[in-house]
Amino acid sequence: MEKEKKSANTIISSQDEFLGFVNSLSSVNSNKGRAKVKATVMDIPSLDLSRLRDLEEAIYLSGANIEFNLKGDVGVFTASLLSRRFKRTGFTGRNINLAISASVSKDDKEKLIDHIGQCVKSESVDAIKSLVAKGATISMDDAKGLGLIDQIIDLSKRRGSKTTTAAVASDDTSVSENKTATS
Repeated sequence: MEKEKKSANTIISSQDEFLGFVNSLSSVNSNKGRAKVKATVMDIPSLDLSRLRDLEEAIYLSGANIEFNLKGDVGVFTASLLSRRFKRTGFTGRNINLAISASVSKDDKEKLIDHIGQCVKSESVDAIKSLVAKGATISMDDAKGLGLIDQIIDLSKRRGSKTTTAAVASDDTSVSENKTATS
């Protein structure tokens, strides 16, 4: 149980943290995908695409049931990690920037475009490849429509969220809504 809790708090914001996350999966006691591992994935500024295949293989062999929660606006390298094998969650009002840096080689750019094409629904492959080639920015709603993420959470509609604010009494005034009877 303790090892699973450790993995549950993983934050991934760099290639090294992603590598550490993958390595920690071997210590999670999983049986055919029953161990649930959650990670918060932030914007990853760069990724060594030559290692990605080995890392995906290690993830598959771990048998873990992985859930990635995207935090904030993310970029193209983060999008390349959103395998359809994972549960991928995004938040309303956030975007995925599919622009590839000019410093990425032509071969790596093609690998990246192909890899992101594997992360979406089969009918959306051409559309996502075109968007990546153009360097487009897409909303989480568009990403869900393409199959790049599975669920969008609108925090304003979550249970317990209210649009009205409670009245609070200050030291020198009183508000009847907040008064409690004391005896």
